[in-house]
Amino acid sequence: MPIRPVLSTLVCLAIAAGTAIPALAEPGTLPLTDYRTGSWMLPQSPSVTAGPVGGLFNPAAYALNSRVGLDVWTGRDEDLDLESWGLALGRRVNFSVFTQEYLGDGDDYSVTDFQLGLAGSNRAGAFGLGYRWGHGETGRTPRHKALVAGFVGRPSRWVTLGASHAVSLEAAAGQTVVDVGLRPLGRPWLTLFADWTADQDQAFFGEGDWGAGLEVRPLTGLHLGGRVRESVGTDDLQYTFTLGLTVGETGLLGLPSVDENGDDTFAAVLMRSSPPTGGMDPRTFEIPPRRIYYSVDLENKILTYQKHRWFDDKRVAWLDLLPVLEGLQKDDKIDLVAVNVAGLRARPSLIWELRQQLERIKASGKTIVIHGERLDQSTYFLASVADRVTLDPWGQIELPGTVLSRTYLKGTLEKLGLGFQEHRYFKYKSAAETLSRDSMSDADREQRQRIVDVIYGVQREGTSVGRTLAPTEFDRIVDEQGFLTAEEALAAGLVDTLMRWNAYSEWLGEDRGLKPAGQVPEPAAPRRWDEQWGRPRRIPVVYALGVCAMDEGIKGRTTSAYMRRLARDPSVAAVVLRADSPGGDGLASDQIAGATRILKEAGKPVIVSQGDVAASGGYWISMDGTEILTTPLTVTGSIGVISGWVWDDGFAGKMGVTSDVVSRGRHADLYSTVNLPFLGGIPRRAMTPEEMDRTEKLIRNMYAGFVSAVAEGRGLEFDAVAEVAQGRVWMGEDAVEHGLCDGIGSLADAIARARELAGIPDWQEVEITEYPPRPLIELPSLLPQLPSLLGVGTRINGWTAGMIARAEAMEAAAGDPSAWFAPGLDAAEIGYLKAIADQPGRPLLAIEPGMLPQEWRRDY
Repeated sequence: MPIRPVLSTLVCLAIAAGTAIPALAEPGTLPLTDYRTGSWMLPQSPSVTAGPVGGLFNPAAYALNSRVGLDVWTGRDEDLDLESWGLALGRRVNFSVFTQEYLGDGDDYSVTDFQLGLAGSNRAGAFGLGYRWGHGETGRTPRHKALVAGFVGRPSRWVTLGASHAVSLEAAAGQTVVDVGLRPLGRPWLTLFADWTADQDQAFFGEGDWGAGLEVRPLTGLHLGGRVRESVGTDDLQYTFTLGLTVGETGLLGLPSVDENGDDTFAAVLMRSSPPTGGMDPRTFEIPPRRIYYSVDLENKILTYQKHRWFDDKRVAWLDLLPVLEGLQKDDKIDLVAVNVAGLRARPSLIWELRQQLERIKASGKTIVIHGERLDQSTYFLASVADRVTLDPWGQIELPGTVLSRTYLKGTLEKLGLGFQEHRYFKYKSAAETLSRDSMSDADREQRQRIVDVIYGVQREGTSVGRTLAPTEFDRIVDEQGFLTAEEALAAGLVDTLMRWNAYSEWLGEDRGLKPAGQVPEPAAPRRWDEQWGRPRRIPVVYALGVCAMDEGIKGRTTSAYMRRLARDPSVAAVVLRADSPGGDGLASDQIAGATRILKEAGKPVIVSQGDVAASGGYWISMDGTEILTTPLTVTGSIGVISGWVWDDGFAGKMGVTSDVVSRGRHADLYSTVNLPFLGGIPRRAMTPEEMDRTEKLIRNMYAGFVSAVAEGRGLEFDAVAEVAQGRVWMGEDAVEHGLCDGIGSLADAIARARELAGIPDWQEVEITEYPPRPLIELPSLLPQLPSLLGVGTRINGWTAGMIARAEAMEAAAGDPSAWFAPGLDAAEIGYLKAIADQPGRPLLAIEPGMLPQEWRRDY
C-alpha cells in the first residue's frame, strides 16, 4: 500500500479535528450549509460519492473523476415544507449552486448557497479548496462567507478516506466532516461507508453525529443501497434508500427517506452527467438492436510508436490505436469494421501487429472491410486479412517481390585516397563489407537470402490465406505482372470492389443495412475512476529505438537511469521494453541490459518486445529480458563484434593539405588527424600490425563476453550460443527455434504477458505509461535553417562527408543533416557511417543498414 496517500490523509484528519476542538464556548446556529441536514442528495458519503455532488461538502471530491462532470438534484422535505434544488459543475475548476425554498403560510422565502473552488488529484488522492457565500433571506437562515478545504486519500482499491472543514469568515463557526469507504472485495460490487460530523462548538470525538450505509452494484450501472443517519439533536434515526441506473454517460438516482416509524420525511432525485461510475451500454436497450459498423480511418497517416502531444494529426501512435482495436474485438454489438489504409505508412512490425489485431477482430465474428488506393506489397499484405478489399478505381497494387541490395564503397575510397582496415574475425559479421569489398561475401549472401525468403514467405502466406489464393498463383502474379491497375487487380481476385472511401457510408447503409457506431467501443473508452479506487499498478512501455548510443538513439544514459528508477517504484508491476535497434555502441547497450537485470532483481518482470530490428547491440539490450517476444518480420541476432579504421591514404594531398605532428608515446599519433575545412578530421595513418593485433584481442574478448552474456541471460550453454553467433542475423521464427527468443508476439502480447507475470487479473485496471514522454510539439522546419538564412556557415564533421560531399550538400546541410551526405544515403546509412567515423578502431555491436530491406530502414 502506498504510504504517501495514507500519511496525507492522516494529517488532514488531525488538522480537521484540531480546528474543531478549541472553540467550544460559542454555541449557536450553524451559519453554514449543514452536512447532516443538507446532504440528502448524496447517495453515499462525500469521498465515496465523488464527482461534483460530493464536492458540495468536500471540494476534493470534484477531482475524483477523469473528466468534467455535471450533477443536478431536486428534493422535498415534507415535515419542513422545504423544497430544494441545485447543480454542481466542474473538475479542477468547479462551481455549485444550492437553493432551499421554505414554504410557509404566505411566508415563503429562499436561501441560495454558492461555492467556487479549485481541486487537484491523481488516482491516489485529491485535495480541494472552495469559497462559499449565500444569497437570499440570510437573516432568517444565516449564511456566512466561508472557506472549505478538503482532502481525499485512496491508498488502495479497498479503502477511501476523506476529510473536510468549512470555516466561517465572519464568526467563530465551522463544521468538520470525515468519512471512510471500504470495499471488502476490492471492486464496486459492495461498498460500505460511514461519516462523522462535528461543529466547531462541539467536542469532536464526543458530540458529533454519525452516519453509515452501503451500496451494492450487482450489474455495472445498477445502484442499490441505503444509509442511516442520526437526526440532529435527537437519538432518532433516519433511513435513506438508493435506487439508480447509469446508462452511458448519464445516471439517474432516486433517494427516498423515512424515519424510524416508516413515515416519509423527504425524497430526492439526482441526475449525473459524466459520473465517475461506469454505466450500462446504451445500445443494450435498443429494440430491435441496430446493426452497426465502426470506421478506422488511417488515410495518409503515419502509424508509429509515438506522436507529438499537440498539433500532430499526421501520426497515429500505436498505443493510442491499440485500445480501440481491442475494444472492437470485445464489443459484440458491432457487426463490421471498415479500415481505410489509403496512403498509410508504417514500420513493417507495426503492419504485422495491426494485421494481427484485425485477425482477432475477425475471429470474434465481425466482418472486416479494408480500403486502399495505392497498395504496395506490405500494405496489401495488411489488406489481405479483410473479408472484403476495395480499391480506388484509379488505384493500383504493386507486388514486385522482395529484394535486398548492398552498395560497396571500396572503389570510392580508393579514388578519394582514403584507406580502410577491416577488423573482422567472425564469419557472418559483415557490417564492414560496405567499405572493404566490392561484392557480397558468400556468408553475407547466405544470411541476406534468408531474410529475403522469410519476408517474401510471410507476405505470400498471409496474402494467400487471406484471399484464398494458391501460393503458386501469388508467385505468378509477382513474376508476370508485379504492377496491377485497379481493373487488373479486380480481375486477378486481389480486390472485391472498385470504389472510393467517401462512398462507404452509403454502401454500408443502403446495401448492408448498417448504421455508424456513435461512440468509441466501450472497452476502449476511458476507465471510470470509481471502478477501481487508488492508483492502478503501472506497466511502463520503454522505447529503445534507433542506434545504440549514449545520448542519441536508444539514449543509453538517460533510458537506463529511468529504468533503474522504475525498479524502486512500488507502483510499477512489470516493464515492457520495446527494442527496435540495429546496434551500435556496446557501452550504451549494456547500460540498458544492466538496468533490465536490476528490474528483474527487484521482482519486476521485463518483457522485451522486438520491432523491425533488434540485432547486435539491439539484441544485447534484449537478451536479459524475462521473456523476449519477436515478430516473423524482425531481423535479430547478429551476436558479434566489428570494427574498422579509415585513414588518410592520399586524400589530404589531393586537396593540397599538409600537416605535421609532435607527440610523446609510441601510439600517441594514432588518433591524430588531418583536419580539412568543412570536413572535419581524418586519421593520419593506418594501424600498425601491433595495433591491429591489440584491436583483435579486444574484439575477441568482447565477443566472448557477448556470447557469455547471451548464454547467461537466455539460460543456454556457451557452446550453444556460439553455434548461432558469429555475427549471423536471424529472422524472428529462426531466433525462436534457436533459443534466442521465447515466442512470436506483438507489443500487445508483451503487455498482456507482463500483466500475467505480475499477477494482475484481467478485471483489474492497469496504467500503461510510455518512456520517453511524448514530445510536446513538432518544431517548424524553418527553425533548423535559420543559420543558413542568416548567412552563418555550418561546419560538417566527419570523414564520411568528405568522401561523398557535393557543393550543394554543403548548402543544404544547415537545414537537413541527411544532406551532409550524398543523395541516395538514408538516415540509417548515415548513422552507420557516422558510428564508424565517431569511433574509429573501436569495437561496434552493429549491423550495416544494407542488411535491412528499404521499408525496415524508414524512420517512422
